[in-house]
Amino acid sequence: MEEQRIVDIFQTYREINQAFFQILSKAASKHNLTALQLVVLRVLHEYPEIRVSELAEKLNLGNSTTSGIVDRMVKADMVERERTKKDRRAMTLTLTDKGKALWRETDATRLNMMRPLLSLSEQDHRELSRLQNEVLRLLKQSKEEA
Repeated sequence: MEEQRIVDIFQTYREINQAFFQILSKAASKHNLTALQLVVLRVLHEYPEIRVSELAEKLNLGNSTTSGIVDRMVKADMVERERTKKDRRAMTLTLTDKGKALWRETDATRLNMMRPLLSLSEQDHRELSRLQNEVLRLLKQSKEEA
């Protein structure tokens, strides 16, 4: 019985995650991007002048995989690499004007596609947030103990 509760919780999160990813993919494809490129745009929007290694960490990808994605985005004029002023060997990533415009457009599309979530009442939203934070706390605690 307890095992089934765990499976149910996991399965629900998995289905929700898949639904979010499908919306993200659809929003990205409307702008001729991949879902991963859209996530890169978001991260670079939130963290201008980030290093490739930091981006890789935020994406939960390896440095070489992240570099490949960045290379394609540089060629498409969405992202530019710049040497840092402090350490001339280090490179940071920033959005180009094209990248910034793409971010604004795709973010608006994504938010519009997720608008149905606003039909949740304020109370349901608060309860959902509380429960998600509790699940996260319990999983982090379990990970630390393992």
